[in-house]
Amino acid sequence: ELLQLRYFLTAAEYQHITKAAEHLQIASPLFSGNPRLEAELGVPLFERKSRSIELNDAGRFLQKRLIPIISSLDQLAAELQMGREQAIHTIGFVFYLRLL
Repeated sequence: ELLQLRYFLTAAEYQHITKAAEHLQIASPLFSGNPRLEAELGVPLFERKSRSIELNDAGRFLQKRLIPIISSLDQLAAELQMGREQAIHTIGFVFYLRLL
């Protein structure tokens, strides 16, 4: 799920479950360093320390691959929104011309 991938990137950025959960505005127990994604992938992504987490080799690999993908998806959403707004303006302009 895209949401799980975003959670992973946030955890990788903060390297602290509580801080990542606060940033995401979700409860820490619900987040727990993203074990759901690890279970789906079948590999651990973090080394868990007493108060922090740290990416392991698999986690660093996933982070490196995900950053451009998520960035591209975010850009796509903005481009779609921009296209929608342009379409609305075009429809409005055509309607205006028909009134003349």
